[in-house]
Amino acid sequence: MSCFTPLVENQTGHNPFFYANGLEKYIILCDFDGTISEKDVTDTLLDHFGNDQCALLEQQWLKGIIGSRECMRQQIANMQASQIELDSVLAQIKIDPTFSEFIDIAREAHLNVQIVSDGLDYAIQSILKRYNLDFLPIYANRLLHNQQQGWKLDFPYTNQHCLKASGNCKCQHRRQLAGFQKIFYVGDGTSDFCVADKVDLVFAKDKLIDFCRQHGIHHYPIKNFGDVVAILPNLIKTSVENHCLSPA
Repeated sequence: MSCFTPLVENQTGHNPFFYANGLEKYIILCDFDGTISEKDVTDTLLDHFGNDQCALLEQQWLKGIIGSRECMRQQIANMQASQIELDSVLAQIKIDPTFSEFIDIAREAHLNVQIVSDGLDYAIQSILKRYNLDFLPIYANRLLHNQQQGWKLDFPYTNQHCLKASGNCKCQHRRQLAGFQKIFYVGDGTSDFCVADKVDLVFAKDKLIDFCRQHGIHHYPIKNFGDVVAILPNLIKTSVENHCLSPA
């Protein structure tokens, strides 16, 4: 029987990226696949190393027969690749070129930033490491390997009551952030729908734009993090000024 071990240390207890100073305590939650990365990482890996069963599972998920957690669990179990082969594909995946500038602004403004993804922790960390951004806190599904060709997933942030049956319940993560004054979210797709109406402001890409419009959710439509960089400083300035003008 193969022994599967995680490629990334357990991060359930890792510390926040930054602690906000002064009057404000803001946090920005960022999806990864298609938001920070230029393409969906899991789909890319399955295209290279998956089999026909992976496509059938995708159709079952799209039809609502299974949730994303079960879909991904079985898809990853059907993937065959060595770690070297997996790394060679991950090395070709790029991130939004304006994401680093966004992180610089977050640091200057003392904003917390967390990556909250229904993707793969090892893949996210590997990609960010190439850009010297692997210090960011990552909340994602845990990828395990048997040191041969086999892979499986573990779900440290699952919630059995998750309405979307996701591997990583983003709504549950949001509920654990009650101490923050403002919570912003940056995302692009279906895994971001359920959390979008539970934050103060959404920076929305692609499918998430239409979802926010249809449900009257306060959002800014964006194409990339360059748009967030253009908007964020004024948002922070306005919020701080309003806070300073508020009665004691």
